Amino acid sequence: MIDLSLLKDFLIALALGALIGLEREYDRYRTGKSDYAGIRTFPLIALFGSMAAYLGATVSVWIFVASVLIIGFLIAVTYVALERRSKTYRGATSEIAGFITFFIGALVFYDKVTISVSLAVIMTIILYMRAFLHTFAKRIKAIELADTLKFAVIAFVILPFLPDQNYGPFGIFNPYVVWLMVVFISGIGFAGYILLKWFGQKGIALTGILGGLISSTAVTMSFSQRSKHEKKIYRALVLGVILANGIMFIRILIEVLVINPELFPKMIIPLSSLALITAIFSYFLYKSSQKVKGKVDLGSPFTIGPALKFGALFAAIIAFVKIADVYFASRGVYLVSFISGIADVDAITVSLSQLAKTSISLETAKNGIIIAALTNVFVKGGIAMWFGDREFGKRVFGIFALLIVVGVVLVMLV
Repeated sequence: MIDLSLLKDFLIALALGALIGLEREYDRYRTGKSDYAGIRTFPLIALFGSMAAYLGATVSVWIFVASVLIIGFLIAVTYVALERRSKTYRGATSEIAGFITFFIGALVFYDKVTISVSLAVIMTIILYMRAFLHTFAKRIKAIELADTLKFAVIAFVILPFLPDQNYGPFGIFNPYVVWLMVVFISGIGFAGYILLKWFGQKGIALTGILGGLISSTAVTMSFSQRSKHEKKIYRALVLGVILANGIMFIRILIEVLVINPELFPKMIIPLSSLALITAIFSYFLYKSSQKVKGKVDLGSPFTIGPALKFGALFAAIIAFVKIADVYFASRGVYLVSFISGIADVDAITVSLSQLAKTSISLETAKNGIIIAALTNVFVKGGIAMWFGDREFGKRVFGIFALLIVVGVVLVMLV
């Protein structure tokens, strides 16, 4: 009697190996370089891993150990032979991929199909993105690499060791939650920065969109200053600022969805409406603006100083909101939201989203976040008026004023 479950495991292992092998075969034909494995060998390596795991579980664990040693020895011998034959250093990417493929096949047998599929897909993407990764590495600056390492430290070294419990009166301070929000917001900035490095400066509109993922205020300040020197393209600069601000509304929605899914439905209508109005204005501005390249110096998305300041701001907002909610109910929360929105909208967004799980109502959190967002829009409008060209400032402030009016109406009605 055929064991259909075992047959299924072997077939899945073959399929995952074939996926990886297909990419290696494609790379071989594209680059013209010789390689030890392709569309046939990788599926067999995965099948070997699955069969070794099966025999190790049913006969002897030493069979699996011996199989690991055998596949490792064969790959090492092949690497040495190809390296000697090649006139230039060829790397060991395919060899390492083959070794990992063996264990992917083994994981399939142990019913870790989801992990196996995820690893196979991720590895295939990494292999396929060879050219992009090398180009990205060439473009990266020393300070950017240093900041990336700092981000890795705060995300994967510091965070796991922080206690996840409340301290102080009213439980106003939770070290783990505060640092988690630092990691989350810094991660959003990194995503936007990587996109900006990937696409390059393809235009003011794209710069505004990608820059808005990092800091819409930074985009507003940069474009405002530029508008005084490049008056002929002020419409395009206005477009960049409007798009960056529209991304802020979408960014808030994403933050709320990740932190508190129950609050998300209440935020959809007001923030989507503001984003839609922004999109309409952006369309007409795009039609009238000239196609010019935009450049905004956002700098590296992460440094220790700003991260610690954000953590302190987030912790302070949490404390103020909890105390204000105890003594002043919702009115205190709204006051804190207004003050916070002057400097930063992310901190109050994540704070209220977190507090809406336990301490404050969903309605209060929703109104507080929108108040902070509208305050932030007003501040950016003021930056455009104060630092930008007169025509540039008037257009930006006029559009932002409409957004504020609509936002206030939505707070009262929705």
